Amino acid sequence: MAADISLVYLSLGGNLGDVAMHFEQARQALESHPKITSLRASSQYTSTAWGGGVVDVSMQNDYLNEVIELETSLPAKGLLGFCQQLELEAGRQPQAERWAARPLDIDILLYGQQVLCTSILELPHPRMLKRAFVLKPLAELSPKLQIPGADQVLAALQALSSTERNTTQRLVISAKES
Repeated sequence: MAADISLVYLSLGGNLGDVAMHFEQARQALESHPKITSLRASSQYTSTAWGGGVVDVSMQNDYLNEVIELETSLPAKGLLGFCQQLELEAGRQPQAERWAARPLDIDILLYGQQVLCTSILELPHPRMLKRAFVLKPLAELSPKLQIPGADQVLAALQALSSTERNTTQRLVISAKES
């Protein structure tokens, strides 16, 4: 029997080191995984550091962000483990405070229409509806995608305040840089 294939959206972010290189390495690793196919990436976006708590994000570099669409037969927790390994390989410190600067952060935004709430994984991602740096690139790939328990992606983006939407800008790369 063939394994079930799920349409998945991942958010990539980072603000330490050569983030574009970390994104490229993560995309290559995802593309080469035998249980992952049909990878598509959004444009890259920059955003101001986001967060709170004990970490002062005001002194952090801006983030580079991207959303990846893929199809996989990996279960959600298996994909999470693979993504966490990619983060470690890029130099992420697993003991770092939430919202600390990092070379690579990969979040599973949506795993098909699955709704899941465990101690290690929540689907859809619990804060995605508040983040322009997630919704803008996701809207680029799939504006009419229905988010389980919420609106379509484009409606969720439009529901953000203009202040939040303006924290994230599409990165324009000139022809001679690409």
